[in-house]
Amino acid sequence: MGHVLVLAVCFLILLPGWACGLGSMSSIAVSYGEDGPVFCGLSSDGSHLVACFGADASVLYGAPPNIPFLGLTAGDGFVCGLLLDTRQPYCWGSNSYVKSGVPQPMIEGAKYSELSAGDNHLCALRAAADGIHGASDGASLIDCWGYNMTATHVLAEAVSTISAGSVFNCGLFARNRTVFCWGDETVSGVVGLAPRDLRFQSIGAGGYHVCGVLENAQVFCWGRSLEMQQVAPSSAVIGDGDVNIVPMDAMVSVVGGRFHACGIKSLGHQVACWGFTLHNSSSPPKGLKMYVLVAGDYFTCGVPAETSLTPRCWGNSGPLALPMAVPPGICVTTVCSHGYYEYPNHGEVGSSKVCKPANSRLCLPCSTGCPRDSYESSPCNATADRVCQFDCLRCVTDECLSFCLSQKRTKSQKLMAFQMCIFVAEIVFAVILVLSVSVIACLYVRHKLRHCQCSNGELRLAKSTAYSFRKDNMRVQPDVEDLKVRRAQEFSYEELEQATGGFSEDSQVGKGSFSCVFKGILRDGTVVAVKRAIKASDVKKSSKEFHNELDLLSRLNHAHLLNLLGYCEDGSERLLVYEFMAHGSLYQHLHGNDPNLKRRLNWARRVTIAVQAARGIEYLHGYACPPVIHRDIKSSNILIDEDHNARVADFGLSILGPADSGAPLSELPAGTLGYLDPEYYRLHYLTTKSDVYSFGVFLLEILSGRKAIDMQFEEGNIVEWAVPLIKAGDIFAILDPVLSPPSDLEALKKIASVACKCVRMRGKDRPSMDKVTTALEHALALLMGSPCVEQPILPTEVVLGSHRMHKVSQMSSNHSCSENELADGEDQRIEYRAPSWITFPSVTSSQRRKSSASEADITGRTATEGRNIGSSIGDGLRSLDEEISPASPQENLYLQHNF
Repeated sequence: MGHVLVLAVCFLILLPGWACGLGSMSSIAVSYGEDGPVFCGLSSDGSHLVACFGADASVLYGAPPNIPFLGLTAGDGFVCGLLLDTRQPYCWGSNSYVKSGVPQPMIEGAKYSELSAGDNHLCALRAAADGIHGASDGASLIDCWGYNMTATHVLAEAVSTISAGSVFNCGLFARNRTVFCWGDETVSGVVGLAPRDLRFQSIGAGGYHVCGVLENAQVFCWGRSLEMQQVAPSSAVIGDGDVNIVPMDAMVSVVGGRFHACGIKSLGHQVACWGFTLHNSSSPPKGLKMYVLVAGDYFTCGVPAETSLTPRCWGNSGPLALPMAVPPGICVTTVCSHGYYEYPNHGEVGSSKVCKPANSRLCLPCSTGCPRDSYESSPCNATADRVCQFDCLRCVTDECLSFCLSQKRTKSQKLMAFQMCIFVAEIVFAVILVLSVSVIACLYVRHKLRHCQCSNGELRLAKSTAYSFRKDNMRVQPDVEDLKVRRAQEFSYEELEQATGGFSEDSQVGKGSFSCVFKGILRDGTVVAVKRAIKASDVKKSSKEFHNELDLLSRLNHAHLLNLLGYCEDGSERLLVYEFMAHGSLYQHLHGNDPNLKRRLNWARRVTIAVQAARGIEYLHGYACPPVIHRDIKSSNILIDEDHNARVADFGLSILGPADSGAPLSELPAGTLGYLDPEYYRLHYLTTKSDVYSFGVFLLEILSGRKAIDMQFEEGNIVEWAVPLIKAGDIFAILDPVLSPPSDLEALKKIASVACKCVRMRGKDRPSMDKVTTALEHALALLMGSPCVEQPILPTEVVLGSHRMHKVSQMSSNHSCSENELADGEDQRIEYRAPSWITFPSVTSSQRRKSSASEADITGRTATEGRNIGSSIGDGLRSLDEEISPASPQENLYLQHNF
């Protein structure tokens, strides 16, 4: 061998017992010489194309760019490869003994399985299937070309592998694993010193020595490397070691340099080097697992077991890093034998296939044993190398201690992460639990509110059956013990059909756009009104109105609201059962065909009905929980019972309002033309003030006797006709001509003033229903200035249930009416009760009830104590707070006279 050795990677991959050393064929090779080293390797993308990096231009640029090779080997100034297609050698470079191209002479059709290159020669092992030249079965043929080596060697036994030194070659017999060598004996003495009785797994030739791995994995070397150290300058040599003094570690493969050797340990596949080194040489990497090694004259390179597969080098004069990825061995078509495992990626590096031939693979040698502070967790098999893990209980090395410490930290971090996950989960669970409880509580409260189950603190007892006064923040309710929660009774369709005579026309007492009302008599003799929905195409809408009215009436109880007795829902039939109102609706009295009904409805009765209806609506707005917006206040929905008391009816369009009765809702317009709030109609802005507008139209209807919309007149809309006349002070122009005007018009002026305020265009300018009720009660007091007026005095307390179930029949001896006047009344005895308008001078309107007063309600004007009965209507349009003044002398006289 010359100044620099030819090195090729030695890697046990081809067959069990396959050995390779310096000058053996592999996937990488190093050419050396006076022009500098050149590193050549096969591409790892599976194309089997060669790429070279280095200083020798003849090798660097002479590499064929498009010819695939199975493996490479190199010598002094040249590189040779085994062609993938023809399995013949092909060389390039500047060596004068090994010419570029296919070496000559070449046997036509000869195929080779392995190449090995020395300084100036090349040898090739003929493939076993190639039986030319009459070789006997089991014999091997080795062809050599170059300086003093051109010849064909015929061996009687099969040869498994060959490896080249500087001026010699060695090989292993396949059967007995013994070594043989040939070449120049005078320089190295390798041929004569070759052991004849030792059996090797693999061999690797150096410059002037050979090392091999015995069957027991120990390393044995022979040759004259120590004697040849005189070739190098004595000042450059350091140490006095001998390459023949080998380490005791078990090895899987070895390679040889000029005066040194390196091997891959069986335990952990780490690198060990021994022999002579030169000045400024770098040390082998520690703790790095290697797939394969290749040696130059004074340096060594290896392919680490990393994903990048980028070679690393150490020593002197060689490259430190190479800019390419190479496969860790030569592809073979045979199955990996015992002691070898298939490359972990099954022939793939990254996303590219390493081996191009079909069914080919890379076989790597298994490591043996585990360190003393480790244990084998998984043995070597056909697909993976053995796996050793540190035993933290028996750590003696720094690597083990570091690993165990890191494992403890990792476990601690995992435990902390797990505990953190549990903590976060607990917090999330707690939040979900709190939210769930909150939602359930809200739903429960809403359920309670929908069923209007108010607390005891919200109930104010009406302790006196004679009189009660409504004060600030007081809700007038009966005693809790007298409160009977009404449940609507469910009737069968057959029972109601029988009660109404099969819903005959004779029993029909009314008809609307969506329903008909029939008079019926139940089996117990109770007279009822049965409201039957007209079957329409929009069944869903009809059913919604039915359930809406049923739900509202089942939760509402007031003396001036129509009492629901029961219901029937049978298939498509929707029936509601009410108390029967003997005197029909106010619309029938005002606009019916019988003029006598209208005359009987004198001013006192009309105002009484207005006050009673106002009280019913006030209950819906202020005392129901949550508040209810009727949306269809009109004269046809004010019914009159047998005692001439008014009841608000028809809750089909009613909806539940917000807890704050002044808050708006966004709803599509619904109601009756003429009574419909313009603000609600235009802006879909619904509040309780929309009912106030409808009630204002109702008051104008009572005063004038005209319909809300009557096109018989030039000005058909009652609001547009009446309001200008009232503001102009012409009260007589709007009064119903059927009735004679009362002697004192002050009461009717007050009512007209209230009606004007109720029909203002903006809802916030209208008074609330409690203000309206109070003003109407004052007007009724003025109208009933004498106790002998033929009109029963209004009860003020809220009476739950129907009049039939709670009729009071008591004799009162404290009245001033004469017997003749009493005889003119009904036969039943009347209990005189204090009118709700009775107030004392110290009690103001703001103290009587808490309400959402509008801007118009709280206008600060100084009220005068005296009133001019003949004042203009314009003065009557002041705020309702001014109208609710202390009782007049006339009212006081009435109180003293009756009570």
